[in-house]
Amino acid sequence: MFINFLHMDGQGLPKRSTYTVLSAMGYFLDGYDLSVISVFTYALLQYKFWHYTSLELGFVSGAALLGAMVGAIIFGHYSDRLGRRYLYIWDLLFFVIFAILSAIANNIIQLITFRFFVGWGVGADYSLSPVYATEMYPTGRRGMGYGWVWSFWSIGALVSFLIGYYFYIWNPIIGWRWALGLGAVPALVTVVLRASMPESSRWRVAVQGTEDAVAEAKRLSVVTGLTEEELSKLIEIERKLMDQVKPGDWRWLFKDDFAKRTAIVWTQWILYDIGAYGFGLYSPAILAMLGFKGALAILLSSLLYVPGFLGALGAAFLNDIWGRRRLQLIGFGGSALGMLFVALAAIWQSMFALLALVIGVIGLILWYGIGNLGPGNTMGLYAIELFPTKLRSTSMGSATAITRFVSFLSAFEFPYIALAIGKLTFFEFLFAVTLFAFVFTIFFTPETKGIPLELIAIARTKSPSLHPRLEIPGIERHQ
Repeated sequence: MFINFLHMDGQGLPKRSTYTVLSAMGYFLDGYDLSVISVFTYALLQYKFWHYTSLELGFVSGAALLGAMVGAIIFGHYSDRLGRRYLYIWDLLFFVIFAILSAIANNIIQLITFRFFVGWGVGADYSLSPVYATEMYPTGRRGMGYGWVWSFWSIGALVSFLIGYYFYIWNPIIGWRWALGLGAVPALVTVVLRASMPESSRWRVAVQGTEDAVAEAKRLSVVTGLTEEELSKLIEIERKLMDQVKPGDWRWLFKDDFAKRTAIVWTQWILYDIGAYGFGLYSPAILAMLGFKGALAILLSSLLYVPGFLGALGAAFLNDIWGRRRLQLIGFGGSALGMLFVALAAIWQSMFALLALVIGVIGLILWYGIGNLGPGNTMGLYAIELFPTKLRSTSMGSATAITRFVSFLSAFEFPYIALAIGKLTFFEFLFAVTLFAFVFTIFFTPETKGIPLELIAIARTKSPSLHPRLEIPGIERHQ
């Protein structure tokens, strides 16, 4: 049976900007809430206005990451079982409630607790917003849709540092409270606006499969660009090839070809996050090592998200032109080079202070900019694209969970590791991890550009190979 799936998704998607922005606001809030805590930890280290232990300080930075692990698993599972829409609307209430509570915390234990539940919202939205947006985009622009959503993370992180810098200058003792609490404002606005969003028609067709669901999917066919005939063929294929797959059943992530895909997604994302979160959460301290002190370190940390945003913006335009795999290779290669520069800056700091400063800043810019062009963008996109509709949020949620746990360990352990082995060896370690991720991509990561989600779901993954790819058996493809 021949179906020209490469033209299945139409290009005239009305209100595409609405879906994109409202989904992207989840990533904006993720970037804001996960980054703004750096302002608090910096102020606490400088002024010690609360009593704390080193263990408690580590949990302040990592509590939201642990919460994200839990939120991603729970919401990812139920998104595949119950649908995207309602969870997509209400998950942001975690941001609203616990951002406000974080701002009025009276001690470090309260703050850790509230930040943990902020993380629930972070993890929940990771398993919902990008999945929802990706399912609403046509094949030829799917990478652009995800890229726009992802770019808002850097905007959120930049805004968090700028707001944190302003309130740090105003009053470093209490300014962090305003910085943490203001995250509730855009979250509440987004909750209200998301209420008008429809259910994903792909989910209704693949999971519900009733006559009402089919009728609703046909009504929404203009959103996905599917004709009624194509929808009927899609339903037939979904029922035959995915009949045994239960929505949200995480065990299917480790069965058949899905097991190989899970290994690819988890491995490359873990390698990326080992450096990204440990490095990013302590960027003010790294800048202090390079000679920038006080509020200037916070300000420059925020400016690093400018090249990060430009990299993410470039990914939005290049995902569907260069492809995911090529961008990931460029990103890991550029990030490794950036980490090498930071290591050289650590070596030359005492001998050539100015040269070390210049090289260190260039290294940071490469890490943030090229990293967001590549793996910062492609990690989530692969977790979404490589799995069928019935498992898509479960895949994104599980990948988010395991990588957030690794991120927590990075944020929690890196200060101790750096102290134990020295800054230079620490940076060399991050360089080696990033270089290994580059090699892993060469041999294992397939290209998904231009292939409809429904075809990716039934393909076979051919790797390891110098040309890893997806093979679609029995279905003719025409470009």
